[in-house]
Amino acid sequence: MSQAYERPFRPTELTASTVQSFALPEMANQLMTEDAFQTDGRNALTLARGNDLTVVLMVLKAQSELHEHHAPGPITVTTLSGRLAFSTATRSEPLELRTGEDSAFLLVIGGRG
Repeated sequence: MSQAYERPFRPTELTASTVQSFALPEMANQLMTEDAFQTDGRNALTLARGNDLTVVLMVLKAQSELHEHHAPGPITVTTLSGRLAFSTATRSEPLELRTGEDSAFLLVIGGRG
C-alpha cells in the first residue's frame, strides 16, 4: 500500500490564495494503521493552518472518547465514516452524526468567536 502522507507531516499554511486538496479516505485509513490509534484509540493530523482557521483530520476507535476540551473558536464537524456522538456547552443531549464503528471526521476550527 502506498502512503497517503509521510511523517513528519507539515500542514498547509493557509493564505488568501491557497488551494489544496487532500485524499481524506486514504489519509484516514493510514491514521488508523499508526501506533497512536492502536494504543490510544485515536489519532489526528493537522491538514491546514492559518491565522483564523485550522483543519484537522481525526480518527477514533469504536467506543473511544475525547474528553471535554475547548476550541479557540467555533467548530464544524464533518463525518467521513463511522459514528460520532458529542455534546457541547449549550447542548446537553449528545448529537449523533452517523452509524458505524471506527470513525473518521474532519474538524474545522475558526471563524469569529
